Amino acid sequence: MIVIIGVFIFLIIMIFFWWFDGLLWYGIFISQSIMTLIATIFISRFTTRADNYKKKYGEQAYRYFFFQIVILMLITGNAGIFHVLIVEGPDLLPLWLAIVIGVFFIFMRFLFEWHLRNSGFNEVGHGLGIYMLFPEEGTQINSYIYSFIRHPMYAGDFCLTLGFAFLKNNPFAFLIALIAFIPFVVAMKCEDKELIKRFGENHKQYIKETGAIIPHLKNIGKFLIFLFSKEKKTDEKLI
Repeated sequence: MIVIIGVFIFLIIMIFFWWFDGLLWYGIFISQSIMTLIATIFISRFTTRADNYKKKYGEQAYRYFFFQIVILMLITGNAGIFHVLIVEGPDLLPLWLAIVIGVFFIFMRFLFEWHLRNSGFNEVGHGLGIYMLFPEEGTQINSYIYSFIRHPMYAGDFCLTLGFAFLKNNPFAFLIALIAFIPFVVAMKCEDKELIKRFGENHKQYIKETGAIIPHLKNIGKFLIFLFSKEKKTDEKLI
């Protein structure tokens, strides 16, 4: 039932995009900005209201947290990414080149996910945010990928967004992709802030030493080699 409800809301949002985009030539920017604002609000509540839910509902807190915040945050954020696929405009690149680059970025998205799943990342505990209310429910992740970037899940989302933009191969799609990724940037900022509260100076130092979704320039080569190699784990608790 949760999946059915989620798909239904997602389809309603996509119909809204299709309808509103056709009203004005700049309708795509208005509709995406509206959805970006809504997703950003839910993301902000995701990181700031967890304690309130836990105090009010106790052990049942995540049930309310999920239906009132998490599911809507995920749907609105991802709907913005898929909006890119229905944006039309003049071609930027030769079709063959746009398809090759687009497929490459989409492949990169699944490569990030593969590394995360092999490292202890749990779709429920981490991906659906149970750890925000009950930190003990988030299993330890010790993937080597976290020595390069702090938010590999969002890095994968960014690759997917870029991949869709290249497949559509027009300037409007790229602009919408940038707007669509704003909630994820906010999410990264909020999560870093939350982790600083939990781990203090250690996480501040970690932020200085690693990039958010792109490694520091000196580590680009090592990062690319790592991505296309077998997952490595460290003994250090990275997240």
